Amino acid sequence: MQQGYTGPEVCKITGITYRQLDHWTTSKLIYASIRNLKGSGFHRIYSFQDIIQIKLVNKLREAGVSLQKIRIALKNIENILGDDTQISDVSIFSDGKSIYVISDNDQMIDLLKSGQAVFGISLGPVHTEAEAEIFSLYPDKVSSQNA
Repeated sequence: MQQGYTGPEVCKITGITYRQLDHWTTSKLIYASIRNLKGSGFHRIYSFQDIIQIKLVNKLREAGVSLQKIRIALKNIENILGDDTQISDVSIFSDGKSIYVISDNDQMIDLLKSGQAVFGISLGPVHTEAEAEIFSLYPDKVSSQNA
């Protein structure tokens, strides 16, 4: 049986209020995937992956991202990466305006623009490549550059 966490436990773990948790769950932003029953005497039970998703939502909210954008992003994560992808297996980035995910093939995808790929350049390899080119073409300039 999968380990589960009650609402109050989730609030302690994630640092959100019970009111936030209840709102996010009843508005179907997040789910209590182990038990999501309504009614008196029944408690929702959240999984560890649910807690990761709740922490993600909270961090995005702290970064100023609206719940509407977060809802779109979470839906697009499933659509783009598939239902079997665990939220903890991806890297999410945000500049406060948009939300990006890194896919399995190291492609950055804008989750708010229906999966539009974003072009990115890591400058560390560019630096190494430029040094190698300069060294091979102009070896005498490399020693004066490092001085």
